[in-house]
Amino acid sequence: MDFSLFYILYRPEDMTEAQVHEDMITESVLADELGYSCVWYAEHHFSRVGMIPDPLLICAAVAQKTKKIHLGTAISIMSFHDPIRLAEQAAMVDLLSGGRLELGIGRGSQPKEFQGFGARPSESRERLKEGLHILSRLLEGEKVTFQGRYHGCEDVEIFPKPLQKPRPSIWLAGTSPETYTYAGENGFKVMASAGFTGPEVYKQKFGLYEDAIRKSGGDPAGIERPLVHHIHVCDAEDADECFRLTVEGEGEYLRYRAKMNEVEMPEEEAKHLKRNWSYELNVEEIVRGGGIIADPGAVAEDICRLRDEYGVNHVILAPWRGPDHAAVMRSIESFANDVMPLVNAAAPVASNGNNS
Repeated sequence: MDFSLFYILYRPEDMTEAQVHEDMITESVLADELGYSCVWYAEHHFSRVGMIPDPLLICAAVAQKTKKIHLGTAISIMSFHDPIRLAEQAAMVDLLSGGRLELGIGRGSQPKEFQGFGARPSESRERLKEGLHILSRLLEGEKVTFQGRYHGCEDVEIFPKPLQKPRPSIWLAGTSPETYTYAGENGFKVMASAGFTGPEVYKQKFGLYEDAIRKSGGDPAGIERPLVHHIHVCDAEDADECFRLTVEGEGEYLRYRAKMNEVEMPEEEAKHLKRNWSYELNVEEIVRGGGIIADPGAVAEDICRLRDEYGVNHVILAPWRGPDHAAVMRSIESFANDVMPLVNAAAPVASNGNNS
């Protein structure tokens, strides 16, 4: 299995913005030293929820402090970008990192961000498709002429070109079934978040992905099946205290995010943003159901469960909010030194989630 880190950068009220970024970069460097495969950074705007308006800029910065770990955007929001400029920036990061870029792209979901950019959620899917058409061809070295409803270019070629050939991997954030089919038809990878309802839903979506790959003449054998999963590794006797801190930290984050996204938006636009950002939050239920806080043995069992029941072969660890930087560093280190060997030594059960 592959193991990565994932950050939606959030600043608690008692920390500075510089400190939060410094902690994240320090944790990313540790992950590189410990052999994690990738670290992913999410794009967000206009609030303390995210604080990474340009994840490619973070990737470029971390690339200069690391040696092997891949660096990913999870995601860059096409609704807010010009695809030509995004292709140029991605190519630069891939070149400067020695070919370590993983480029995640998506539509966006937060009302406050669409409002801030004056963007229409109803246009997001078509903007994504048109933008990906231009961006992927430019990253493959083509000279592109294209005219769509929202994006267009004539005789455009980017320099420098990315180091990876034919281009860096492009990942789509996988929420709707249509995304999995579209990704399979167009040679893109997909990533799933922790917002799933059970193994059958997860396997059904990847079944759509596999079918689309086959229909396009490809072979789905060996595809990556990633899942973003909240994890904190600690000693068993510390788990209750870590849970309490997490409920506090996640509660502050979730309440702030919900309040921030209480914006006025026409119903014909709001219906295209599937998440309800003003719901009543049961934080303890979210923490208990959205990941795990436990000792290495229990965490390893949880990872094996994801592998055996869901078919996951790439776990993207999202550190829980609440535990401080030192505790997160210990968790990242313990996961690499104590959990990964246990998972790798545990044989998969007969049902491995393969839909082929």
